[in-house]
Parts: sequence; C-alpha cells; structure tokens
Amino acid sequence: MNRNTWKENLLHILMVIETGVCTLASTYLYSGDVYEMVRNTIVMLTAVICISFGWNYGKTIHVLLYNNENHFKRFWFFYATGILLSCFLPLFPYSVWPILAFALAFAFFSNPFMGVFSYTTILMLPILIADAPVSIFLFYFISGMVTIMLFQYVDESFRVAIPMMVSLLFFFLSETCVIVLFINEQLSWLLFVLPCLNLFLNVLMLMCVLKYFSFTIIHQYKSRFLEINDPEFVLMSDLKERSRDDYFLAIHTAYFSERIANAIGADVDLTKACAYYHRFGKIERMLSSSNDKETDILTRICKENDFPPGVLEVLLDCVGRRYESKESTIVMYSDAVVTSILYLLRKDPNTKPDYMQVIDLIFKKKEESGSLRNSKITIHDLIEMKQVFIREKLYYDFLS
Repeated sequence: MNRNTWKENLLHILMVIETGVCTLASTYLYSGDVYEMVRNTIVMLTAVICISFGWNYGKTIHVLLYNNENHFKRFWFFYATGILLSCFLPLFPYSVWPILAFALAFAFFSNPFMGVFSYTTILMLPILIADAPVSIFLFYFISGMVTIMLFQYVDESFRVAIPMMVSLLFFFLSETCVIVLFINEQLSWLLFVLPCLNLFLNVLMLMCVLKYFSFTIIHQYKSRFLEINDPEFVLMSDLKERSRDDYFLAIHTAYFSERIANAIGADVDLTKACAYYHRFGKIERMLSSSNDKETDILTRICKENDFPPGVLEVLLDCVGRRYESKESTIVMYSDAVVTSILYLLRKDPNTKPDYMQVIDLIFKKKEESGSLRNSKITIHDLIEMKQVFIREKLYYDFLS
C-alpha cells in the first residue's frame, strides 16, 4: 500500500470519527436525550460508512468524474466542513440554512449519485437534531437535486449563468411556498426577509464552490498551457536556434489552429499546443540523427516538460495520421495550408500564389484521401474551417 493510499484511508477514518463525534456532541447539547443520541449517531454513522464505500467502489469502477478518484481530499474537505456547519444550523431558523452549495460541491468532486447521497447525509443531521418538519427536509432536498441536475454538464466553456439563475429561482420560490406560506400561514412582508437573506448566503457559497471548481478542475491546466503555448517557451526557443524554418512553420500553424478551434468550439489551448509540437518528433530525429521513434520522442518531451493531459494523445493522433479528434484534424489542415503556401512562396518569390485555389485543392485532396473517415469533425466544422482560411488573405501576404 503506497503513501497516497494510506493518506486516503486515514481521511476516510477521520470522516467517520468526525461524523460520530459531531452527531453525539450536537445531539447532547441540543436535547440531551439518550435515545435521540443513539438514534442519530447510528443513522449518521451508517450514512457516512455508505459514503466511504460508495467512494471506493466508484473509484474501482472508474465512475467518479473529473479524475476525482485521485483527489479524495477535495471531497473530504467539503464533507468535513458540511458536517461542522450542520451542527450549528439548528441554532438558526429553518429559512436561513445556507447548505445548498454543498450539494453542488459533492456532485462536482465525486459524481451526481455520490453528490445526492452525501448532501442528504449532511442535511439529515440538522433535521434530526432540530426535529424539523418533513416539508423542510423535502424543500432543501429537492432544491439540492435540482441544483445537481442543472450543473451536471459543466465543461471548459463554463457556462453557469443559466443553471445558477434557474436553481436559485427554484430555491427561492420553494422556500417561499414552504416556509412563508405553508409553515407560517400568515402572509407578511417581514416573512420574506429571512428567505432573501438565505438566498443571498447561498448565492455567495455557490459562487465560492464554482470558483474553486473552475480553478481546480475546469482551468487547472490553464497556466501550464499559457507557458507551453508561448513562442518563447524553452522548447520553442531551442527550436528557433536549431531550425528557424521549422520554428516559423510551427508559429504559423498555431496561428490558424487557434482561430479555427475558436470558430468550431474545439479545445483552443490543446489545439494550439499540438500545432506547436506535432512535428517535434520528426525534427528531433532529423537534427540529432536519432533512431528513436517519433512517438517515443514525443512521449519523452511531454513527460519531461509536464505537458497537460490530452496533449500527448492528440500529438500521437497527428503522428499516426489517424486524425480522430477535432484538434488533430485542425492541426492537419493548418499544417497543410501553411506548408503549401510557404513552399509556393519560396519556389517563386516574385509570383503571388492563388491562395483560394491552394485551399480548395487541399480540402479536396484531404476528403478524397480518406483522412477524415475517423475524425469527429463535422461538415459544418469543415465549412467554417475553410472560411477561416479564406478570411486570412492578409496573413498569407505576411508569410511572404
């Protein structure tokens, strides 16, 4: 058992201990009833053991999202914080329980099923201690489910405005119906003060969770991509000294690849990185007379320079001429267009090539050669890609 496994097991044990201690202590302080102490502790310990089992089982069958199986500490942090918060919630009115954000946090840092179960667990503790009505449990439970459902498809574009607005609107309307109208049964504008305060607190906590999620998962490799996609990065600087032609070919290929990726919704950072480095295996073999395979050279470069996950896969896609991903297909076309135009300009510097004819010919040959038979690129993407090349007439003059 390695060190990381020991650490994770220790966190699981701490999670169970914290749940038991917090449940016993809070029940004793709020009621002091022995029966309730035993009941609440058994219920909560059973739940947390199920959570621990669910995490390990999910890790084994690889159903945890966003590579979470390697980051149990994130999940543990939110669970530990949630349990502590749950101990204090009975001190406040039902209408001021800022707990909604934990549903989202659990789902983000495990998976939706684990999110539902874990959120229900930390919600049960204040419900049991405060002996709250069933309607309160249902209100917070269903609001959490709606939030998890709305945010289950967050990708690199990070479009969260609409899910945020819908989940909070549902939360506020549900709270108004349950607490203001159903429980209090008397309508008064003062009854809306606490729900509004609760909405404000939940907005703040949701924004904190989304910010943390963006930083740790969605954009966790953003800074590294900025480094390796810099023309002055150590690998690019070394290439510039060794082969200026290959250096500028990479720069021009990256220019078009970036614009096309933006136009058709591909991963811009990944596409640009592959545009820069897809020829590095071939260049290294030529310049150093190496007998290593291009794939081995690229694998070593990615490992030694700590390239983000996914870069090597697309690079190997390019080298193997499979072009399965959108990113590798974009690089293939960009490389072909730039290489062809540079060749024509150097062949006859006094003659300006017919750029449109070159682009049409390249697209026709690629389609006829079967290069796209395994690609995820669509016909609409190809049309948009071609339009990007056509719109860049001034840039071709710059190449000359």
